[in-house]
Amino acid sequence: MKNPAKNRIRLAASAAALAVLALGATGCGAINDQATTIHYDASDGVSVWSDALQGRNLLLVTNGADQQARFIGQVSNPTTKKATFTIAFNGKNISLPVEPQSSVNLQDAKYAEQFTVPGMDEGKNKTTNPGLAVTTSMTPGDDTAQDIDVPVVNGTLKDYAAFVPGGSDKDARKHLEPATAEGAEH
Repeated sequence: MKNPAKNRIRLAASAAALAVLALGATGCGAINDQATTIHYDASDGVSVWSDALQGRNLLLVTNGADQQARFIGQVSNPTTKKATFTIAFNGKNISLPVEPQSSVNLQDAKYAEQFTVPGMDEGKNKTTNPGLAVTTSMTPGDDTAQDIDVPVVNGTLKDYAAFVPGGSDKDARKHLEPATAEGAEH
């Protein structure tokens, strides 16, 4: 003879075990941020955001701390009003008006001179030495200025070589070339 009380207890225990299993399998999502909702800069540069303007993948390219450097990246204006993006760096103020619902690529040749700045080597976060970051003041639209640590790169990567003021140092890429048959001997 079957005992209905035992069946109810087993059914309740099974339901509780299933609930614990379901909660355990999905609990991580309840207490942790979803990785896909975290904003990050997927490339070498940094971003600066405001309601009026969005600066994306901003970085400096140069041959060295004592050389001129050039800002590259993109500035977008998703609004219906003209806005100005301003960079203050090493005594030079650069203003870029951006038309409504448009983007400006600083890599375009017409911006080369305007966005070229003198190099500097004055210590931590104040050097345009490739491989480091330099603190730069950026003002997107009418927002307050933001101090952003902008990465500094050289022309080692071919993608950036064309933007180095005065041309990229060809020796910077030598270590990336394959060894010749004579040079490969040990």
